[in-house]
Amino acid sequence: MPEKKAKKATPAKKRAAKPKLTAKEKTLTKTIEKLEEQVDLLASELVDNQMRVQAAEEKMLRVVAEYENGKRRVEREKERSLQFAKDRVLMGLFPIVDNLERSAKYEEEHKAASDSKQGVKLVLEQIKKYMKDTDEVEAFDPMGEAFDPDFHEAMAMQPAEDVESGIVIEVFEKGYKAGDRILRAAKVVVSQ
Repeated sequence: MPEKKAKKATPAKKRAAKPKLTAKEKTLTKTIEKLEEQVDLLASELVDNQMRVQAAEEKMLRVVAEYENGKRRVEREKERSLQFAKDRVLMGLFPIVDNLERSAKYEEEHKAASDSKQGVKLVLEQIKKYMKDTDEVEAFDPMGEAFDPDFHEAMAMQPAEDVESGIVIEVFEKGYKAGDRILRAAKVVVSQ
């Protein structure tokens, strides 16, 4: 009897042991294991790349925010500079206005035409000096010069004796320039 028990134990051992795989099944199992390793590797690379993309997006957003802040700061500074320049020009005009008021008051009180002309001339000289000192602004009178559209604005053309064509024969308004820049072209009449 003991032999029978031994025989019964043998089939149970066979059931508990791993089934034997064919060569094809072994190859497929190895391929599946390699693919699973590649999937794990690719998944970790994906997570790493997603983190890099997120970091790059955050950095880009910071750079864009810094750019926008810088742009706003430059705009504010530009506005502040323009306002300062305007204030400076206006403050320079205050003494001129004061002198014009004094001249008008003097003219009212004394009614002396020659003195009032002198006062107006002084104020006019003060204005010219202020413009020259502020930005080297100077008036130019192109009378007798050849017409140049960069410096002159032709208001009319007239025939003129003893003057060749294209010459400024009358000036309605003087021109103004600051250095090489033309602030206002002279308004002129040109000979035909």
